[in-house]
Amino acid sequence: MSSTRLFISHAVDDKPLVKAFVRLLESGIGVPPPDIFCSSLNGQGIRPGTEFKDSIRGHLDDATCVIALVTPNFYASAFCMCELGGVWLQAKSLIPVIVSPLNFGDLKAVLVGIQTLKIGDPSELDQLRDEIAERLSFKALATPRWNEDRDDFLKKLDSILDQLPANTPIPRSTYAKLLDELDEYKQEYTKAEEEIERLKELNADLLKLKDARKATAVVQKHSSTIQNFESLISAAKITIGALPFHVREALYYDVRSEDYKPEQSDEDLNLAIENGQLRMNAEDTGFKLQSSDPKVSKAMEALDELERWLEKPPSDFVGWYEVTMLDPRADLKLRPFWKRHLHK
Repeated sequence: MSSTRLFISHAVDDKPLVKAFVRLLESGIGVPPPDIFCSSLNGQGIRPGTEFKDSIRGHLDDATCVIALVTPNFYASAFCMCELGGVWLQAKSLIPVIVSPLNFGDLKAVLVGIQTLKIGDPSELDQLRDEIAERLSFKALATPRWNEDRDDFLKKLDSILDQLPANTPIPRSTYAKLLDELDEYKQEYTKAEEEIERLKELNADLLKLKDARKATAVVQKHSSTIQNFESLISAAKITIGALPFHVREALYYDVRSEDYKPEQSDEDLNLAIENGQLRMNAEDTGFKLQSSDPKVSKAMEALDELERWLEKPPSDFVGWYEVTMLDPRADLKLRPFWKRHLHK
């Protein structure tokens, strides 16, 4: 499960503009970089080893809000048009931002009639700032900071736009093909939504059966949710298992935002310190993890991913976990969860 809250839909040919625009969102408004998905930017795009189309669709599905940078290159991009179709089908919170030389009269497809902001207008950039803060439910950075970054962005905008390659209009045959693909996508999405609702009802009915163990086995057989949970558990368990006892304990307390305070020192603890996996805290009262150690870093990443998933699990997971584990608390900060899932 991704952490995407803001999805930037754009043409790959517009990368210079996209880079400057995302920097404005981060430094001027205060949107955290991990919350932004932008396929053209390193660290905020497609993760190595993942399938491009599936990753785009996954991040788009997870996004709270979508900003479309509408340029001539945007309309010339098949991927952009498909992303736009996906936003429309899912009724996502959409903010179209139109870029010169396009004007409101140039809007096409699902953008016709939608309130659109101009990227070169200071007052409309101010409105964009307010809209993003409201839709993502966070407090934007102070106005003087925003004004400075906004004005700096606008000063450089013309030179940035000059760097963008010119595009050619989309052939009518290509446009017609895209419309057909959009219609097919709409039908597939509708079928998928109906199937999801059917499975949710099936899961709920099964979990009401007297033989709860058998019911949850059926749910597990037909649910990718349980597979996702077990995959995350397996990945975390493998990375944790590669570490010595005291480092594993420090990982548990790190998840709880606490320092590890062993009852007594021993040779294994000293070895973990010497190996650069643990260090004494500033008060000399406990130990912290050394994330510079590759094994420690991998374990922390696996636990972070598991914790993010557990914060907002799919609806069918909660009932399955409570019945199967006889405990409703799927909480990484609790010792019973660690003993049940993450111990060797």
